[in-house]
Amino acid sequence: MQKNMLIAVGSGSLSAVASMAFFNGTPGALLFVYMATLPIFLVALSMGPVLGMIACTAGLFVAFLMGGIFNACSFGLLHAFPAWIVSKNSLASETDADGVQVWAPVGQVLGLLAMACGAIIILASLYIAGGDNSTQDVVRSHLNEVFSVMALNLGDAGTRSLIDTLVALFPGAMGAAWFMMTIVNALVAQSILAKSDKNIRPTPTFASLTLPHWVVVPMLVAGLVSLLSSGDVHYMAQNLTMIFAIPYFFLGLAVAHWAIGHVKNFRTPLFIGFYVILVASGWALMLVTAMGMLEHWSGIRSRFSQNEHDQSNNLDIDA
Repeated sequence: MQKNMLIAVGSGSLSAVASMAFFNGTPGALLFVYMATLPIFLVALSMGPVLGMIACTAGLFVAFLMGGIFNACSFGLLHAFPAWIVSKNSLASETDADGVQVWAPVGQVLGLLAMACGAIIILASLYIAGGDNSTQDVVRSHLNEVFSVMALNLGDAGTRSLIDTLVALFPGAMGAAWFMMTIVNALVAQSILAKSDKNIRPTPTFASLTLPHWVVVPMLVAGLVSLLSSGDVHYMAQNLTMIFAIPYFFLGLAVAHWAIGHVKNFRTPLFIGFYVILVASGWALMLVTAMGMLEHWSGIRSRFSQNEHDQSNNLDIDA
């Protein structure tokens, strides 16, 4: 137990150091920041949520020593908090009537993570709202500073147009990036642990992903508020709607994986082509999200599987 405790403390400390790499000007700092949650996930998903919490606490302490209360809060919100939510809920399980261990559905974890992401964005907005400028003005000022040091051959009008586009989606895009990197870190950790047979939970099948029905509620509320409001409230509600739709994007990916899995030939090229299109096209991202919503409410996979089953039965009868 003492050895595991030391590993947890060391992993949390490593996570905090990696998260501070950007501020220290470390080469390849962005990669370190993106993967800063990985050490905590490796501990939590192999040793349990208690030691995962110890890793988070150690990381908070080291972040405070390195940069004070601001860095500790940043580490807590961006790394420790999501790692705790994902690991604690992923490892939750119960035993059914037959004595089989049933793990918490992954879709529930996605929904909770979206809620956490939304809460962080709201907190950041409230913090910014304490000043004289609106959230949009602060975001615009920040982007103007960034683009002022970048050599872009767009001209003043082109740069202003680009900034206008980015401002409209900035909180949602940052939240989505945070969400994705948290999931990527969890998946990488689970993959590493599964290969070394140190994972607590069996790796779930992505193509069978489902979402609990409650995940639609925050998205509908945020969408309704964005339609009925203006100013900063409209701005934040619009971006929160984007965040709360992310679980449906993953459900759409699950449908795509399930569909490609039914193709007999050329599965690998299809997977590669599918993800290339996703990276290159924003419309493809929206289409996959819409597919997830359609699956959630109409059950594309179950309907298709039922049709396959019916056809198979008909063939058996004919034979």
